[in-house]
Amino acid sequence: MQRLVYIALSTLLITAMVGCRGSEDKRLVHADTLMWSNPDSSLAILESINRDSLQGEENLAYHALLLTQAQFRCYGNCSSDSLINSALDYYSDNHNREHYTRALIYKGAYYEFNTQQPVEAMKCYKQAEENADTTDYRNLAQINFRMGMLYYKNYASNNLDLNKFQMAAHYYEILRDKKMTMAALEYSGNVLRITDINEARKCYDKALSTARELKDTSSIYSIDINYALMYIEDSLYSQAKKYILDAFRLNNSFEENYNYYMMSLIYANQKDLDSAKYFISLLDKSQNTAYDSLLMYKALREIALCENNLSQYRIFNTLCNKISNSLEYNKTRYKLLDSEQEFDKSTKSDASISLGKKKKIISLLIGSLLLISVVFLLLYLKKKKDSKRLIDEIRNENSDKYDRLNDELVNINNRFANVMLSHISVLKNIMSQTYNEPRDYQSKNAEHKVSPIDDSDKEFWNGLYVYLNLKHNNIIKRIEKKYPKLSPTEMNVIGLICCGFNDAEIAVCKGYRNARTVTSKRNKIKEKMNLDVLLNDYLKKMM
Repeated sequence: MQRLVYIALSTLLITAMVGCRGSEDKRLVHADTLMWSNPDSSLAILESINRDSLQGEENLAYHALLLTQAQFRCYGNCSSDSLINSALDYYSDNHNREHYTRALIYKGAYYEFNTQQPVEAMKCYKQAEENADTTDYRNLAQINFRMGMLYYKNYASNNLDLNKFQMAAHYYEILRDKKMTMAALEYSGNVLRITDINEARKCYDKALSTARELKDTSSIYSIDINYALMYIEDSLYSQAKKYILDAFRLNNSFEENYNYYMMSLIYANQKDLDSAKYFISLLDKSQNTAYDSLLMYKALREIALCENNLSQYRIFNTLCNKISNSLEYNKTRYKLLDSEQEFDKSTKSDASISLGKKKKIISLLIGSLLLISVVFLLLYLKKKKDSKRLIDEIRNENSDKYDRLNDELVNINNRFANVMLSHISVLKNIMSQTYNEPRDYQSKNAEHKVSPIDDSDKEFWNGLYVYLNLKHNNIIKRIEKKYPKLSPTEMNVIGLICCGFNDAEIAVCKGYRNARTVTSKRNKIKEKMNLDVLLNDYLKKMM
């Protein structure tokens, strides 16, 4: 009966979603499909649409969202915040989760690019991250990339930006978006070149290979410049010179001030004072950024040292140290970190009292109890000849699980516990019937009550993750963040292990033919996580 109700509700939901999609203006849907492959065309379509011709608030909000996104894709900013605010207001009830996530991203982009308020931008990106579906890879990639850029542009250290860029690269790889994967890898290399030149080189090598595959000369130029900076920071000036000259051959000019100062610094370290002075004299120093000035003073310091001008050397050395300290002690970066941590703390608190998430927990517990009964039934059928011993063993093995689940239900909410206790009674009744009734009848009776859980059952697995995160201090979130290359199927196996299931039980629950399949998956998971201990021991420690 419950299965029929579930199917009926799902059908109604799908029908409603199709109906909503059907009400969207076809011109807007077409513009949306072009947004990433051809943003110029998307913008042209959107700008040609008279907003008065759009029917209904939904199409007006959709147009506002897409037009803002297209402007950012084409120009790097938007004309005003009125459009994105109207979209954000409309989607704020979250009736369209994906659109609401996108609206939050581009509200954050407005704060980042139009008003230079990185802390406000971070708040929007964090809210978007919390709202996004776990399979919404495009938006998750954008969110992580933009948060990484906020930290990167404010000279944040402690790998605050590196983690974001690596997550963005992971999601872009899933999307097979080579251009954005290349960008995320390049920025990962930019962060790593300060601390780990070998890892930085790996990132640059992958990015450069993709840039050449795409014949993207602009990206090749940028990566060559970053190679040069990497070698300069490691005092390998000959290698740096090679890459910066390769970049120069692509454009016959340098696009940023610091490229000329790099050349000056390289020649000064190679004792070629004429060339060093020539490059440092080319540009107007008033246009320098803080990083440009740092490179300029480093070059001037080297020139003074070559000329044995110790007084000038001391002056430029003091200026270098002053700028380095100002970049390191950047108040904005600390505000960004505080903003992100405060949001995470608030979200965790809200999750603990959310009624919707409590319902997911109840759904999870129901599923967990059903899984136990599946294990019991199928193991019984596999070993008919020793049924009494098997039933006694499983009854003893699982009695503690029943008791623990009862206690956890009461701790979550007594009202929900009363509902769940009735389900536990049903499962115990199945066990009793299996022990006392004729085999043919018991098998038929139990088979109608339980069924394996498929990986495609997102509602069950999401409920399982909510339960484990609340019970074990966000264990699933911590594993997903630390090991982003684990597949959804592997995460599901980890979830069952955290629930206390052995290989045989997991094989039955997942519908595998035998426990060896689970053992193989355990080994693959352990390899991906690069563990030198047993997977169960590692997970127990995390729990």
